[in-house]
Amino acid sequence: MTRLSASILVFIVIFVGMVTVACGSAEPEIVEVVKEVEVPVDREVVKEVEVVKEVEVVKEVEVPVDREVVREVEVVKEVEVVKEVPKEVVKEVVKEVVVVATPVRQAREATYIMRAPEPNPKRGGNMRTAFGVTMTNFDVQQGAGAHVLGHLYNKVVTKNLADGLRTIAPDLAVSWEAAPDGMGYTFNLRDGVTYHDGTPFSADDVVANFTRIIDPPSGVSSRSKDLLPMIDSVEKIDDYTATFNLNAPTPYFVELLTSSPLLVYSKKSLEEHNYDLRKIEVAPGTGVFRFVDHIAGEKWEFEANPDYWNPELPYLDGLTMLHVPTWPDRGAAVLTGQADFSWNISPDTHAEAKKRQDIGAVTYDCLNSHNFAINNERAPFNDPRVRRAIHLAVSRQTQIDGYTPVWEPTFVTRWIPKPSPFSTDPNAILQMPGYRPDKEEDIVEAKRLLAEAGYPDGFEMTITTWNLPTTAEVAVPLFVDELRKTLNIQSEIKLVERALQSEILHDGNFDMFRNGDYAGQILDPFPMWNIYLRTGGSQNWSRYANPEFDAVLDQLAGELDPFARAELFNKGMDILDANPPFYHIGFCGHSPAWSQDVKGMSMETRLHVLWERLDTAWLDR
Repeated sequence: MTRLSASILVFIVIFVGMVTVACGSAEPEIVEVVKEVEVPVDREVVKEVEVVKEVEVVKEVEVPVDREVVREVEVVKEVEVVKEVPKEVVKEVVKEVVVVATPVRQAREATYIMRAPEPNPKRGGNMRTAFGVTMTNFDVQQGAGAHVLGHLYNKVVTKNLADGLRTIAPDLAVSWEAAPDGMGYTFNLRDGVTYHDGTPFSADDVVANFTRIIDPPSGVSSRSKDLLPMIDSVEKIDDYTATFNLNAPTPYFVELLTSSPLLVYSKKSLEEHNYDLRKIEVAPGTGVFRFVDHIAGEKWEFEANPDYWNPELPYLDGLTMLHVPTWPDRGAAVLTGQADFSWNISPDTHAEAKKRQDIGAVTYDCLNSHNFAINNERAPFNDPRVRRAIHLAVSRQTQIDGYTPVWEPTFVTRWIPKPSPFSTDPNAILQMPGYRPDKEEDIVEAKRLLAEAGYPDGFEMTITTWNLPTTAEVAVPLFVDELRKTLNIQSEIKLVERALQSEILHDGNFDMFRNGDYAGQILDPFPMWNIYLRTGGSQNWSRYANPEFDAVLDQLAGELDPFARAELFNKGMDILDANPPFYHIGFCGHSPAWSQDVKGMSMETRLHVLWERLDTAWLDR
């Protein structure tokens, strides 16, 4: 049996009991547990296997400070435990931080509202951001940029900006509760909310939006349909109560509703435009900001919503989102004061920002990846041996070392984001075929596979990519050179506007596409796998179809035990390594920077990046 890391043990606590903040809730209690574990000092170990039956175990723990004896009671589920007994051990202190969930009182009146974490935030001023803000349509549920338009809308629930995204906070819902059998969730919705055009918000809007997502009308593309396969229906109980009926218990369901695309439009707007908002530049929202102006390829202008339902927000008078496509230019904009904030800047400008007293800068792991989508329906890529050959032969380390100086940090990972407790240990990954730095054996095997597939002398293809310098001038040429040197695959590079990515991937007009979309919304990888890798998945851009992998997904869909899920995720990754859907470089990190005047977003303590909400931001000027 595979040993589970300490991170999975901590995750079990969160997996079984979702952490929420809602009306009437106490602040989450943070408990730091310090325990001593024994760590092997050499690699020679003896394996023992024992089966622990379900029992109640009473342990006496002696506290060394004052000799006080503390009694603990723990219930151990029936599991198979594999212990490694080393010849010698040393003591190491391991700290586990467990977030204790607080109860959610069900009531119509909201007593929790989001606000800045700092005391006495100042009001006023316009904040300027610097990153890419272009898009080809304006319907977030159909692929438009939530990182821009998300500021104009609310979701049913959201990640709490005030505590670094550690809890789930009320948004359009004030409270919620799960059915006793886990087969449904009822949300009590906020009364008195209006859209920017004066339309009142109600349960009808929630029903209309989520019905469109799970059962899209003809001609409407639902990017989140496969994110929510557990929803059978959404029904209105009364004007301010809605119930989500599920077909399977889903312990991470409420967290799924915080996903970026799941914002709420008015039923009125949807009906007026036949449920298709792609051509409507800005449909009215309920959000903290209102739309003012948009100059394509230049900027978006938003103003404070004076009728926002949260009387505490916003602190800002407005938000100007400048279109700055390249990472070095974003960093330069922050360093020179042309912008107050950017989510992701180049490594050199980020290093400079960290030296400055007037600039804040951190780096987060993120749930987004770098990859080349491969059209599995086109020859020769419809042969898994060809895709496996590319997976083996092209050095991930070479790719990362080459583009990181002008782009962003990336880590050699398998098919699950690095922060997830189900991901493979990075050191173990570097020993695996395809991922290891030494490519000699991998290239030999890759050439054998190509010859077996009928391409002993390589072949020709086209790689489509954004026309940004990071990809067009650095990342893709590196990849092309590796393909040519290792497998004699000759590649033509086709450049397109970044905003066309969704359209090209959706239509399948490519051999390979850099950067194909592959990203998670939560730490459990199942929703991401279901969207991007299931046969017929709504964002399965590579047209991957693997019945063996689909069978693993089917098992994961109904499995609640985290130990069993870990085994299934490992099995799934082995299948993907043997039969890759696309060439996956690895999951990345983001490197934001901001003027020290920018407050309110818990930037130094965030768990991960969330681009679409700046509700609590304020300027200390």
